[in-house]
Amino acid sequence: MAANPPPVSFAEKVAAATAPDRDRFIDAVRAGSLLIVVLGHWLMATVVVQGDQIIGANALTYIPALQLATWLLQVMPLFFIAGGFSNITVWRSLRRRGGTYSGYLQGRLVRLLRPTIVFVIFWHVALPAAGALGMSQNRVDVIGSLLGQPLWFLGVYVATTALAPAMASWHAVSPRVALASLAVGALVVDWFRLGIGMESVGYLNLAIVWLFAQQLGFWYADGTFARIPRRMLWAAVTGSFALLVVFTAWGPYPVSMVGMPDQTSNMTPPTICLLVLSVAQMAMAMLARDRVSRWLERPRLWAGVVRFSSMAMTVYLWHLSVLVVAFLALFGLGIDLPAAGSGLWWLTRPFWLFGLFLVLFGVATLLSPLERGRTATARAKSTATATATRQPATRTSTVITTGISGVGAALISFGLLGYVASGLDPSPHGSSTLLFVPVDPIQNTVCVLLGFALSTLATRWSPGRRQPS
Repeated sequence: MAANPPPVSFAEKVAAATAPDRDRFIDAVRAGSLLIVVLGHWLMATVVVQGDQIIGANALTYIPALQLATWLLQVMPLFFIAGGFSNITVWRSLRRRGGTYSGYLQGRLVRLLRPTIVFVIFWHVALPAAGALGMSQNRVDVIGSLLGQPLWFLGVYVATTALAPAMASWHAVSPRVALASLAVGALVVDWFRLGIGMESVGYLNLAIVWLFAQQLGFWYADGTFARIPRRMLWAAVTGSFALLVVFTAWGPYPVSMVGMPDQTSNMTPPTICLLVLSVAQMAMAMLARDRVSRWLERPRLWAGVVRFSSMAMTVYLWHLSVLVVAFLALFGLGIDLPAAGSGLWWLTRPFWLFGLFLVLFGVATLLSPLERGRTATARAKSTATATATRQPATRTSTVITTGISGVGAALISFGLLGYVASGLDPSPHGSSTLLFVPVDPIQNTVCVLLGFALSTLATRWSPGRRQPS
């Protein structure tokens, strides 16, 4: 009688299912950068109790020396770079199969927005319920503001993803001009904001700086960075950090690469400093790429990256919720929080982070199926079959039509995000933590309707719709 075959481990299944040409490094960059963001938020976010009120605070305020560490730990640029690689790879693959922009947008955004809707609905119900059960309005306000913070990233990431096909077309025409134009644009916006004092103009960099980081991901996808000698990469790192020293020591920019209370922010909205940091982090990533890629050949390590990536959006959305629950539990038990930067604070950080990680892992395991959902492979194949005979558009027309569609999709996303984000906002006029995201119903409606109009116009006007004679 034949012996039963040995059970196959999860790591072995993942290794067998991984395509030989898959870029494991960029997956690790995406997962690692998000993990650092989560850990950074858990370390920085704290509360100060004053009488019967709690006030949200940033631990970096009490530990100024750590602000310089944000030059390495502010890794949102890496996440947008990895997103750029994924966006252009998916778009090019879809176009080769005859797919359309709507298919691209659906595939890229559904996984982002589905868990977000669940997250917002939960807290939209939980916060008023907590107030009705006796929680003070002060605590409800602080919790709502804290929980709304992850949504700024989602809004910007949705917009850059929607615009990726248009930016990819520009990249195909002239990659250097595209990158240089964004860099000059960010510098001009900073001049208006910090030189002339037109603060509102600075929010244009929410698009410009993060589109620049996405554009670096396009260059990585083309293999451009892989061809750069290591000495040039080291020069890029050195030069970028030298520029940051100049900007922060003699320019109008603060040292911290994350927002600090009562300071000009390099983050919200982003400044030229974050753009320079994107270059530095891209160069550092390339310097580590070969070694990290060899590590990722180990089945268990690669399986860990895949497992985390499968729940990444869930982790990001709920990591501050876990933090809030932990704070409330400590307050309920009458435990005073150690002062940020004190010896006891440092001593308890490993246990604090480990406990939060265990709770978040349980939450993410429970909710991550909402994120993965059903794949759209069959739909993409049917779309490719239906459109395979269409006449290809010219390069210029592709830039224009995908650009219009991308702007339309971005407006739709902003409008819808504004509707759901307003559920977390305890104030009547919109939370400052949500920044550019509109929370006024009229603004939201205008965004959605204008977005639909632009997307419909681009779809109807696209030369790709005309059938060959």
